[in-house]
Amino acid sequence: MRIAVLAALVALTGCGGIASGDSGLFAGRSLRGSTEEVGGIHFRSRVTSEAEDRRSFTVSTRNAARALPQAVEAGRVEAVRYCLTRYGGSDIAWTQGPDRPPEQIVLADGALVLSGRCLAR
Repeated sequence: MRIAVLAALVALTGCGGIASGDSGLFAGRSLRGSTEEVGGIHFRSRVTSEAEDRRSFTVSTRNAARALPQAVEAGRVEAVRYCLTRYGGSDIAWTQGPDRPPEQIVLADGALVLSGRCLAR
């Protein structure tokens, strides 16, 4: 009986990493988006795309007002990750890119929005 309880505890301790998204298939990403640390600040970014054209995407980074330059970088990293994973390259034609001057960046409900199109392949 003790061995069965010990085995169950050992099995459950391995589940913590998967459930939290720190390892395994999701590796920091979940249905609510990826968590990226930039400059010691964690940001959650989420990519969405249209069913008709998956190459075109929008990245939304929550709580961007905390540190706008770091939020921009977190969104850029998530966009590059999306293009690399889906299309094998990091080239992006930005429509609302991370290279905009800070005064041109508008936050929507506190979230930074970047959009573009993956160019690779």
